[in-house]
Amino acid sequence: MQQPAARRPRQLLLAFLCTVAAGCGNAGAPAYEGPTATVVTVATAQIRELRDVANAPGVIVPAAVADLTVYAPEMAEIVDLPVQADQPVEAGDVLVQFDIASLNQELAAAELGEIEAQARLDRARTELSRQTDLFERGITSRMAHDAARLEHSAAETALTLARNRLEAVRAGQDRAVVRAPFSGVVVAVWHQKGDIVRPDRSDPILRLIDPTRVQVAVQLPVAQLARVLPGQAATVRAIAGLEDEPAVVASKTEALDPTAPTGEVRLSFTNPATLPLDTPVSVEILLDRRADALVIPLQAVNRDVSGPYVMVAGPDGLAQRREVRLGLATSDLVEVVTGLEPGEQVIVAGLQDVEPGMPIAIGR
Repeated sequence: MQQPAARRPRQLLLAFLCTVAAGCGNAGAPAYEGPTATVVTVATAQIRELRDVANAPGVIVPAAVADLTVYAPEMAEIVDLPVQADQPVEAGDVLVQFDIASLNQELAAAELGEIEAQARLDRARTELSRQTDLFERGITSRMAHDAARLEHSAAETALTLARNRLEAVRAGQDRAVVRAPFSGVVVAVWHQKGDIVRPDRSDPILRLIDPTRVQVAVQLPVAQLARVLPGQAATVRAIAGLEDEPAVVASKTEALDPTAPTGEVRLSFTNPATLPLDTPVSVEILLDRRADALVIPLQAVNRDVSGPYVMVAGPDGLAQRREVRLGLATSDLVEVVTGLEPGEQVIVAGLQDVEPGMPIAIGR
């Protein structure tokens, strides 16, 4: 006959006590060992340096300040193009000269304005001289003399303004001539003398670079890009096997398209660069660092409504729940700010079978 379920725990307890006391039952029966221990894998919380880095391939490119692509300032004709591809140039050399219709018209109008203003002043000066003579002789009125004097003053002002405008227009004519802002090499020429060019990024005229000033261009995922800051340390390693070179983050360009997966980061070398243009490299950017962090594997961390916690293998062989506050995290490690002590063991495998207070056995 089946026994009621409520009586089973009591009977098991009596059987256990009898066995321990060796005073009842069969002395040869195996002893009751209680709940079976769950086998888990653990990792020890350690004090160590924790580095969060971004790794990505890159390429050696001209520095931003040493890379110039020339475009027309507006619709124009190329009247002089004295350079060709692979030609070295010095700072100040003429790269291209344009004939810009609007500039020519503006200059002609300014020159005519200055001529007319000068003629007006000449007439006003003559009239003022005449009115002064007549006024002193009592032939004309003070009102006529004052009017001549006011016109002379206005004509002087008009001439000053006309000359200033002409000077500004002539200065603007510099837009028609492009000079090299630095010494370097013309690496590409896409037009020739006589071509009509548009003020459009799709219609470049030539490209000038300084091959002695280079940077590293790197594409990083948007998630990492947000953590990159100018001045962060980096290491550049040539794929060809040359020595690592120290560098720093010079700039970053946010993706213009918000849905783009990556954005560009530029690195500047700490020491004079030895790698030639277009050399493929691998880059490591130090995003963050803790010199003496208490570190555990990231896989040891669990989360619930209370926040992050870990399961600790207690010295009594039982699992303990421990709430923790986390700091710097990498792809596989995390800093524990509070909640653990160095040397404590956290469960990293078998967690799904463990509850607080359960007996555990550490597997190999």
